[in-house]
Amino acid sequence: MTSADEPAVLALNATAVEQTDLLGPDRLDWLRLIAAHAAVVELDGEVAAFVLTFAPGSAHDSLDFQWFAATYADRFLHLDRIVVAEQHRRKGIASLVYRAVERSAKPFDRLVCRVQSDPPDVASLAFHAARDFVEVGKLSRPNGTTSAMLSKELTT
Repeated sequence: MTSADEPAVLALNATAVEQTDLLGPDRLDWLRLIAAHAAVVELDGEVAAFVLTFAPGSAHDSLDFQWFAATYADRFLHLDRIVVAEQHRRKGIASLVYRAVERSAKPFDRLVCRVQSDPPDVASLAFHAARDFVEVGKLSRPNGTTSAMLSKELTT
């Protein structure tokens, strides 16, 4: 992800704001610079998806990242968000990105993320369950929702 991708990433993130936190240009620029992975998937010259991950010790200040840091110290890679454009869903893009991120997370023993559980994001919960993520906790969010804190162990 480069600064040239940021307008497309911001627009894409805005379509998923119920599942992810809102991003502005300054926040995205900062997150991109401190991320372990800040990548886009391009199809036909357009940003079809993006992903942000954060390693332990990062300056990331999200509630999710802080929860995972308190729970796992330095033994996790945090998948902060992945958003796939509506017209590109069900084409295997998310699975492809997850496989790549899981390979990168292996030295940390686990890949972690949050998924909204109250109200439930049924599709995302099912996707993560199918990828062998398990719920390891709950986190109440300031907006009144609850997140399932998920982990996929990668030590085997």
